[in-house]
Amino acid sequence: MTHPPDPLAKKVFDRIEQGGLAPRPRWEFVLKQYFFWMLGAVAVALGAFAFSAALFEVQNAGWRFYSVTHGDFLSFFLSVAPFLWVAALVLFIALGYYNIRATRRGYRYPLAVIALGAVLTSIALGTGLYAAGLGAELEESLGDHPPFYRPILTQEHSFWVDPQGGRLAGTVVSLGSTTDSFVLKDFDGTLWSVSASDLRGPDIVALARGGTVRVVGIPQTASSSVFHACFLFPWAVAGLPSGALPPPIYVPDTGPEISSTTPRSQECRGIRPYARLRTIDGDGF
Repeated sequence: MTHPPDPLAKKVFDRIEQGGLAPRPRWEFVLKQYFFWMLGAVAVALGAFAFSAALFEVQNAGWRFYSVTHGDFLSFFLSVAPFLWVAALVLFIALGYYNIRATRRGYRYPLAVIALGAVLTSIALGTGLYAAGLGAELEESLGDHPPFYRPILTQEHSFWVDPQGGRLAGTVVSLGSTTDSFVLKDFDGTLWSVSASDLRGPDIVALARGGTVRVVGIPQTASSSVFHACFLFPWAVAGLPSGALPPPIYVPDTGPEISSTTPRSQECRGIRPYARLRTIDGDGF
């Protein structure tokens, strides 16, 4: 006894015949799975690069000096926060999640599991890339003035090359026979004769080491190339190999030792923010 054909099955077979459909080989599905996994891995890796760059920005934003360069924390935070790299990190993690979900078993994993895994992987890899100096290299590869973005070191340089605002930064070029004066070349290439008579214990130590320094002093007129320093701090760049730092300069004759408790001049005690500057340590970041 024969059974009448199933209408649904007949419809399916008719549709297959009309559309000229044919089974695809297994290798196509396997290749598709590998392709989506590869896209997911690339997206997470790009997220790691974005995190390493964001970490480099955070480490080199000069948080200790916000009251010197901006006066209030909010304006400082808005100017140095790595919004671009955070947005890139979120985008790449979202792309990684999307591609992993498109794999054969990816749909089985909850959103929180895939997202958290992608975030933790990007952070772990990004931290390793930052430690290897790739965060700094990524920032440097963008140049000084890429469109829609300003690298953190370029920003910091602009904050600190402001002699009329009482801030100066650059490389110690030469030192006098004592620590009463030195020559500094700022980030714009201008040479400054800096009076150091008001510098005290920690400032003198930083000056003796030479290299790149931040100087806070008495605001100068635009036509003057002489700067009076009240505080001096070393300026190291975090996230760079140690060999990338300039060699130290040593003072041949430091003269009489000046204690950090020795009073500074009345002019220096009038600069803003004097009380805060006295509490900043000299680790350079």
